[in-house]
Amino acid sequence: MMNKITHAPVAAIDLGATSGRVMIGELVDGKVQLTLVHRFANGPVSLTKFEADACAEDLAWGIDELWSQIRLGLAKAFELRPDIASIGVDSWAVDYALQKDGQRLGQVRHYRDPRNELAVPQLETKFSRAELFDRNGLQFLPFNTVYQLQAEQRDDRLEAADALLLVPDYINWLLTGQARCEWTNASTTGLLNQRTGTWDEELVHHLGVSGKLAPLVQPGETIGSLLPGLAREFGASASVQVVAVASHDTASAVAATPLTGEKSAYISCGTWGLVGVELPEPVLTTEAQIEGFTNELGLDGAVRFLKNITGTFLLSESVSYWNQQASLDAQGEVQLTDLLEQAASLPVPQILIDPQNEQFLAPRKMPERISAAILQAGGTAPETRAELIRVVIESLASSFATQAHRAARFGGFELADIHIVGGGSQGELLCQRTADLAGVPVVAGPVECTALGNVLVQLRAVSQGAATSEDLRAIVRRSVVLRDYQPDSALKLA
Repeated sequence: MMNKITHAPVAAIDLGATSGRVMIGELVDGKVQLTLVHRFANGPVSLTKFEADACAEDLAWGIDELWSQIRLGLAKAFELRPDIASIGVDSWAVDYALQKDGQRLGQVRHYRDPRNELAVPQLETKFSRAELFDRNGLQFLPFNTVYQLQAEQRDDRLEAADALLLVPDYINWLLTGQARCEWTNASTTGLLNQRTGTWDEELVHHLGVSGKLAPLVQPGETIGSLLPGLAREFGASASVQVVAVASHDTASAVAATPLTGEKSAYISCGTWGLVGVELPEPVLTTEAQIEGFTNELGLDGAVRFLKNITGTFLLSESVSYWNQQASLDAQGEVQLTDLLEQAASLPVPQILIDPQNEQFLAPRKMPERISAAILQAGGTAPETRAELIRVVIESLASSFATQAHRAARFGGFELADIHIVGGGSQGELLCQRTADLAGVPVVAGPVECTALGNVLVQLRAVSQGAATSEDLRAIVRRSVVLRDYQPDSALKLA
């Protein structure tokens, strides 16, 4: 019940593909209050920084620096609130650490590393895309963990490893010394069989990870107590627990999305735009596979039936490129907020790009690739930065609207509304054009949806309450200000 949710504060470690943060969350007068304690940058790092013989294109994560920043953030959190009861970790999906005798082997490779695309045809000589979808229900993406593991076959570290931990599970291990694999994130690897809810033994054996995967745990289960040395370092109580949350960041975000009802779609819009609906069972049909939908697991056994679309990554990479050029030319920094304001006054572009196209997966020189895609589609290259941004916004809104309706159709219902959460929910033009093109209302917010989901699962777990998923979403509705966008056009993509 609602009154059983604890009032003790908890700490959320929220690791995104471009930044991470440590936040404190607590329930005050029936509302969740979040306090940002520490924010830090994240992003791809050239593997040559760690391994001299690596290729220039090889990418990794600065996982040791992330761990240092997490520790700094937790120390600050416990200094502010020594009564923190638990810690929870969520992060991006698919990437992993390999270990041998409790020591990490090499670096955590980045999902945008080009090695993964080379591994796709190798794995598909044994398992076709259709067969993989029938097993794991995942949309084809060249960075899915199964393809990364196929790429590992060219090296010897996988054979030497005795354990594989996904990123949030690795952080949990660093915090507690306990190896567990949280199942919402496990469902993004391609190694989890959607029909049985357990590891797919044939795939696991083929990819060389038999006996190396940790036991599965559900969101809300306790991983273990904070290690004594870390407790002393943070000034924390020895009783602080590390709790498995919905550790795939999108799973946490959807858990805290205040869906209006069973006919609502969600768009978790950040670096990626995850567009989908919540269903009781996976959709494993050939049609769903051909259309590129994915089945990932969520809180309380829900299935997140969705499609991955490149999201604000197109915007952030474009601005990053322009600022690199501005720095070389000794010019002032480009601000995305200024470009968005300019773009809002421009007419609707007639030629769009496909944000789902694989040509937009890699970083670097994004404006050049966007301009090339516009030319290829029969348009003319944008003359200004604002024009390019306008094309990106319209293309994202069009994809969001189309895929939300398609997801609803696979779920067997007509779409009633769309909820946009995450950083993209602050984009007025994006939200309004999504509503216009979908022909249904858009509800925007909350922005900190991932952290909210992380905190709510912890609060429920620490108090051992019986709050349902809808109870948690009711808390979200009370806790944040939501903005409604009504469609201004009769156009409906159905």
